[in-house]
Amino acid sequence: MLVEMELREIQISENPSGHQIIILGEKGGRRTFPIYIGFYEAYAMDIAVRGIRTPRPMTHDLIYNIIDGLQLNMNRVLVDKLEDDTFFGKLAIENGQGKEILIDSRPSDAIVLAAKRQLPIFVAEDVLNEVCREMSDDEEET
Repeated sequence: MLVEMELREIQISENPSGHQIIILGEKGGRRTFPIYIGFYEAYAMDIAVRGIRTPRPMTHDLIYNIIDGLQLNMNRVLVDKLEDDTFFGKLAIENGQGKEILIDSRPSDAIVLAAKRQLPIFVAEDVLNEVCREMSDDEEET
């Protein structure tokens, strides 16, 4: 089973070799969890969330240029596996015949792509159960 999540927070350290963290939260729910990502992925995600356009296409823009050029449609992204403290993800792309194709992806890259086009993010229930925590009432108020 898949649970819809939303990007709640991006924490970018000034030191590119430091930890960059994103927080995913259950859409309409209380469960949250962090994912540690690279500096450049965090930067690309921040740009995507803010709707900033760069003068030249970045790698994530290139991916959409290819998807659009091939007349495909990306519908959602998935975080579907956790193994040895590493998350695994997929891009859900629909071809011209309406068939969904799942493409292996790092979750950080997939979430950048989701942020660029406001696509839904889904996490497998078993992954969520393994890593999540519930927000306290104090956190929910803020």
